[in-house]
Formats: sequence, C-alpha cells, structure tokens
Amino acid sequence: MKFSIVDSEKTNNFTDPTIQTKIMSLWENNGLIIGKVLKEGLTVACVYHDYQTNYKGDYTVSLCQEDMTNGVFDTSKYQWQAYKVDINDKLGVINTWQKIWSDEENHKINRVYDFDFEQYKPNGEISIVVAIF
Repeated sequence: MKFSIVDSEKTNNFTDPTIQTKIMSLWENNGLIIGKVLKEGLTVACVYHDYQTNYKGDYTVSLCQEDMTNGVFDTSKYQWQAYKVDINDKLGVINTWQKIWSDEENHKINRVYDFDFEQYKPNGEISIVVAIF
C-alpha cells in the first residue's frame, strides 16, 4: 500500500503543548477530503515520519490518503507490527501508542523510525502499524 500526503504538521509527543490541537486541526481542516477517500473504499492514514530521534523527539505527522500511483510512503519497504485499536474506547489511539512505547522500552519490538502510521479503514477499523527490524 502507498500513501500520499494531504496535510502535515511538525510536533513532539512530550514538549509540544499544542500537539492535540495540531492533530485535531489536520482532521478538521481536511474532513471533506477524508470523507471522500473513505466513501471510495480507500484507507486514510495518519503517518508519522521525519523522526528527529525516536518517539521522544520531534517528528512530522501527515494526514494521508491511499494512493498507489503517487504515494510517497510505500509500506512494502519494511516489516510491520500492527496494533489493533479499541474503537469503543475514546482514548483507544492514545492507549495503543502507549502500549507500543511500552513494548519498545521493554525490548519487545525494535522500531525502524522511518515512518509509522495509524490506518483508518472504510469499515471503521483502526490499527497502528509500526516499522520493525
């Protein structure tokens, strides 16, 4: 699968006090595009890339759409570990990221840190997918 960028923001999980506003604005400002993509049966992704170091450093977050022709993020480049998000939990995405960080700290996964993504499927399923060695 490949993804092309719709819109992006630079942020940090721990030092950016406006992180939630930035990410929410990406979704709100591009809602019409995202709705159209999902109605077409394609996947929407929130891609994390341009990592300064690891999940503790600065990075870019990009709202993306599935695009096999012009996609700049090509998932065939790496091995992946997928984490299913509990969509009935309003903090499901945040809780899943915390699980991923815990798995990394406990050496259960070894991340690549090129790009990772939250995958939003047309049927409502959400997964967070991280590149691993």
